[in-house]
Amino acid sequence: MIIRLISTLGIALSFAMAAPQIARADAGDFIGGAVVGGVLGYAIGKDQQKKKAQTTTRTYRSGIPSTTQGAQTQTALNYFGYNAGRVDGQVGSGTRAAIERYQASMGYPVNGYDFQPYQYDFLMQAYYWGTSGGQAATQLSGQPLLMAYRQQLQSETALAVAPQAAAQATPAVAPQEDASATDSSEETNSSLPSLFSGGTGGPSLANRCSAVMLQTSTNGGYTTLSNMSDPNFALSEQFCLARSYAMATGEELMEDVQGLTPDQVAAQCSAFGETLEPQVVALSLSSKAEAESQMRTFALDTGLDPEDLVATSKVCLAIGYRQDNMDSAIGSALMLVAMGEPAYGELIGHHLREGFGVQERRDLAMQWYDASLSALDAGSQAVFLPSQSDRPELLRTAMTKSQ
Repeated sequence: MIIRLISTLGIALSFAMAAPQIARADAGDFIGGAVVGGVLGYAIGKDQQKKKAQTTTRTYRSGIPSTTQGAQTQTALNYFGYNAGRVDGQVGSGTRAAIERYQASMGYPVNGYDFQPYQYDFLMQAYYWGTSGGQAATQLSGQPLLMAYRQQLQSETALAVAPQAAAQATPAVAPQEDASATDSSEETNSSLPSLFSGGTGGPSLANRCSAVMLQTSTNGGYTTLSNMSDPNFALSEQFCLARSYAMATGEELMEDVQGLTPDQVAAQCSAFGETLEPQVVALSLSSKAEAESQMRTFALDTGLDPEDLVATSKVCLAIGYRQDNMDSAIGSALMLVAMGEPAYGELIGHHLREGFGVQERRDLAMQWYDASLSALDAGSQAVFLPSQSDRPELLRTAMTKSQ
């Protein structure tokens, strides 16, 4: 059985939000081309289950833990002109040679058998940027496009840091000084482009994670328990790692969606995010228990199969992150927690801690962190980097030291 897509989500979610007097006979007025979602009925058939069983048990010496991630690496390497050969997920000598060419061009230690996570993440961030408009904007391709991405990050990081450094170095303005000069200076600084600003003026998590990956690369790898000196940066690294992992998982699921183009699925996920916006806003105003209860009630009111909502949310989580649509991403993560997958609560903790897509509330963030880590302690399945057994302890230590 292949993955099927049905359009009842648009109807059900519309009714969940509409006044009680609206009858089901008016359903046609609400579907309107599936304006409120529609990516559901997601079911993995026997063939897909068999494929997963065959591909998730293999480990490669290059550090790539699965055939899926190997294929993603090959795709990105080929995109930037490193010629990894056929995209089959099998990490052989050709892929390792391509990894070494990539490492050499980036100034990393060259060893195709030792493909570090930060090297992979930077490659994939650059790939997502290039395929999401970077290539069209720069009119570059191959390795020059990758170098343009790195140069842009370096320039934007310098611009973002410069006003802060200047503010620290400049003495406070005395009361008798010309206030107009101060206003002019502040206006100039505020007009500088910031690495953390999105296209609509809001914070961009994609840019934030690109800057984090750049710093990780400069540091020579990810923060570990033994070398942690900045717990806040360690949490930011883990946030961006979880984001990348969620994107990779969702894009793997997207391969099996039938009946909609990627653009159509993206549009439906955007509408899904709009529908969940009130629940996302409530995250900064309510305790974890209240927010989760509200989302669970909302999900039950739709009348949809929980498995459909879970699958929809995993796809829309990935698309939301790739498009920097925080309502779609955060709303999907919250839906997953409400549907019985508590490990996704880590993402909500990260968002509340850093203020991406929600008002910054570090006190509430700790509730979500604690709950997700407690669920892992109790035996819940890890959904982000499950092979890294020490990751929960790293998160817990960074949380404690950052308070």
